[in-house]
Amino acid sequence: MPAHLTHINPPSLTDSLAVGYSQIVVAKGRTVFIAGQVGWDAKGQMASPFEAEVRQALENVRTALKEAGASTADVANVRYYIVGLTRERVGALSQALRELKMWDPKAPPAGTLVGVSALSRPEFNIEIEVYAALPD
Repeated sequence: MPAHLTHINPPSLTDSLAVGYSQIVVAKGRTVFIAGQVGWDAKGQMASPFEAEVRQALENVRTALKEAGASTADVANVRYYIVGLTRERVGALSQALRELKMWDPKAPPAGTLVGVSALSRPEFNIEIEVYAALPD
């Protein structure tokens, strides 16, 4: 766990680690804001089906963090926006997060998952936005 992030999961709140997020993350240092990443690859090709789109969006998050000098360990907050939110889509996201080892299961970022009716383009079914912190 990076020293510039403090993960707090008090017993007075639900056991969020069991489902993969921290209740509170306190960040010290410089903040990195990564715009919402979707399932486009570097050539503008859209990944499909939904499971592949999720993986591409997560890989894009990883790439954006690297370009900023950060890693997934530096992520303090993540927001997932999913069109047509279903149990199956949440399952596909959870599976991809585990298989790609995006977050440390003992210190995952604070997170929010939002079901939406649409994103900025009709072919987008997921968008992932992250905030990271880098040490000074």
